[in-house]
Amino acid sequence: MLFLSMNAFSMPFSENFILTNDGSKINIKANFFRIDNTEKIVLYKLPNSDAESRIKFKDFNYIHIGTTKFKTYKLNNSKEINGYFVLSETPSKTLIFTTKQNDDEESSKINYVFYVLDSNNNILDGLEFDNLKSTKSTAVRGDIFPKIQFYFKGCEQLIARIESYDNVNNQNMSILDFFDSPVYIECLK
Repeated sequence: MLFLSMNAFSMPFSENFILTNDGSKINIKANFFRIDNTEKIVLYKLPNSDAESRIKFKDFNYIHIGTTKFKTYKLNNSKEINGYFVLSETPSKTLIFTTKQNDDEESSKINYVFYVLDSNNNILDGLEFDNLKSTKSTAVRGDIFPKIQFYFKGCEQLIARIESYDNVNNQNMSILDFFDSPVYIECLK
């Protein structure tokens, strides 16, 4: 079972909430938020409670916690709903990513995938990569920045943020921190 967890203590954004499909807002604690991609649920706590609550992917639109946005999508008109971290949105494109479960639970390999979506949630482009130090993995990670720069060149905050992680001197390993610490950047103007 794959769990993505995050600790939002250091995040400055003041509202932490789940926006449900019916438009209601559930305020949640910033310091407890777990995603179970296998079960397709999010575990959270309400502000005045230590009890763990859960919500299914199919029951919410997105979650905003700290500087992070987690949203559910049915990509390319699929019936299957999945959750992704939203890294950036423009009027015509969205950049999302997730990690994928590794078949070998003993392995330290982490698989990542990001997609560039159009305004109808159709995949325009994407890239799968991992955290290994092999020549092939290093080369694939080298394609991350140019691909994102191509689609989001007008989003200066996003480009500045990803440029700070684009470092070919260390087998393109620094770029993984861009994804491991997801920050939502809105470029809707």
